[in-house]
Amino acid sequence: MRITIDGEKVPVNVRVSRDLLITLKSMAKTLRWKIRYDAANEVVHLFSSSADISSDISLPSFVETESNRLAGKVICLDPGHGGSAPGSAGPTQTLEKDNTLAIALLVRDKLESNGATVIMTRDTDRNVAVSDAAASEDLETRVAIANEAGVDIFVSIHNDAFTSDTEAGTTTFHYGDCESIALAGCIQKCLVEQLSTKDRGVRFASFYIIRYTNMPAVLTEIAFISNPEEELLLASMDGRSKAADSIFQGITKYFKV
Repeated sequence: MRITIDGEKVPVNVRVSRDLLITLKSMAKTLRWKIRYDAANEVVHLFSSSADISSDISLPSFVETESNRLAGKVICLDPGHGGSAPGSAGPTQTLEKDNTLAIALLVRDKLESNGATVIMTRDTDRNVAVSDAAASEDLETRVAIANEAGVDIFVSIHNDAFTSDTEAGTTTFHYGDCESIALAGCIQKCLVEQLSTKDRGVRFASFYIIRYTNMPAVLTEIAFISNPEEELLLASMDGRSKAADSIFQGITKYFKV
């Protein structure tokens, strides 16, 4: 992790941790400085004046040519929220909609480099239906995209949240059919193994997004954005890459390729 003060880089490179961020935040409060954590690039910006910084966040390249083992498979990826629906926010105000999109784009690249055709419900920060669409309309549009494309599987990507910042772990939901349960199990196992998160299990849920899709469908809550440590996992380049690779590996295990 890098630290800058008024745009000047501090000549140290330290490991990001919850304790360090809390210390820097406390220091900034005492000095009445501004602080901003760019989780995607793992940089803490400190400002002794009223100046601000750009909110642009660059995403890492994650394209690797591997094989055609998923040739013929059509997969729908659904990055949760987007546009006027930010989803949950973390302690440092990272947003669920940004995490889910970044991870989904990395999964897409992995799938396509292995021969799959990928349908995205969104590939930018926008509402899926129309601008400022009601939540119900947005969900209906996501389901319609998958059903009309006749995809083989549907994977919706989310971040969990709770009122307590100690709640943690990974959960993957299904609507009860055998194939969805199998898909959820594969993705859940890979996420927990690679991210070293608490295994909250594969669970039944009646979410609209997985109830009305016509193919095996799951919704995965990768980790808790409300937990400071897991917020870093979800928003960092390394954490996003690991999450994306986990979902990709889970999909390949489901298809047995």
